[in-house]
Amino acid sequence: MKINAVLFWVIFLILPIRSISQVNHVFYSLEEASTVHKDSVYHLELVKKKLTQFPEQILTFSNLKHLNLSKNKLSKLPNELKNLIHLEHLDLSKNKFQLFPIPLCSTTSLKNLKLGRNEISQLPTCIGQLAHLEHLDIWYNNIAALPPTISQLKQLKTLDFRGVNLSNTTQSQIQALLPNTTIEFDLGCDCGQ
Repeated sequence: MKINAVLFWVIFLILPIRSISQVNHVFYSLEEASTVHKDSVYHLELVKKKLTQFPEQILTFSNLKHLNLSKNKLSKLPNELKNLIHLEHLDLSKNKFQLFPIPLCSTTSLKNLKLGRNEISQLPTCIGQLAHLEHLDIWYNNIAALPPTISQLKQLKTLDFRGVNLSNTTQSQIQALLPNTTIEFDLGCDCGQ
């Protein structure tokens, strides 16, 4: 009888704690994340993994909220990224993106998007679809202007535009598009104008 009571407490008290604790657990590899149920992966850090392609296995983690793929060699994302409906934080900084990954525009749950230190030259008009976006980091890219649809990002609190050589006039135009957003610029230069 005592064994049954102990077994009861193990099953109903200790085992659920492991499942609950996954919410705060950070997985640092796909192998580690594979050791738990795919719905128990909320935070995945795949930094400096030399990834050249987006690992499709990530798409199976339906409750994923935080994904860090920084310091890899990614240049595109799958359209199925939109299926990660809980994804709020995505770090793609220091990769090889030359174009803004259009699948991001359909990932409408995003609150924090980091794209710094890529080779992106422009943001698409669809960026205005990211209605919940609060923080956008596009430092050290080749972006010369923002599409007018960026003004649709009513929740945007911060925009990091450092490392992008913009004139004072362009900086003023960007600030006018986002009057309620704190924007970080480098010192402007109206050189040669």
